[in-house]
Amino acid sequence: MAVEDSADSRPVLVLITVPDREVAGNIATALVEKRFAAAVHVAEIASVYRWQDAVHQGGEVVLTVKTVAARFADIEGLIDESHPYDLPPVIQIDIERTKSGYAQWIVENVSGNS
Repeated sequence: MAVEDSADSRPVLVLITVPDREVAGNIATALVEKRFAAAVHVAEIASVYRWQDAVHQGGEVVLTVKTVAARFADIEGLIDESHPYDLPPVIQIDIERTKSGYAQWIVENVSGNS
């Protein structure tokens, strides 16, 4: 789907957590190469979560994906194919405000019109 053909080309962030930097690097690179994302920030984090009726603690890596709303389904599909978790977290967050030039940079780099 071409982003410029979509009615939903507003910039958004997508948060994805993965188990380690190797998985993070592979997913981040694929997202940018396929133009599903203009950029991806990769950061190590500490997580506390409930899974299968037990509380777990440990390190993870969070990907902050800069993209447009129209690409969420593409990102979700890539994650379904490549993520090692049974239930991978993929969360879209609307960007309420940003510099207009930066928003345009995101749109252009996801659509291929840069």
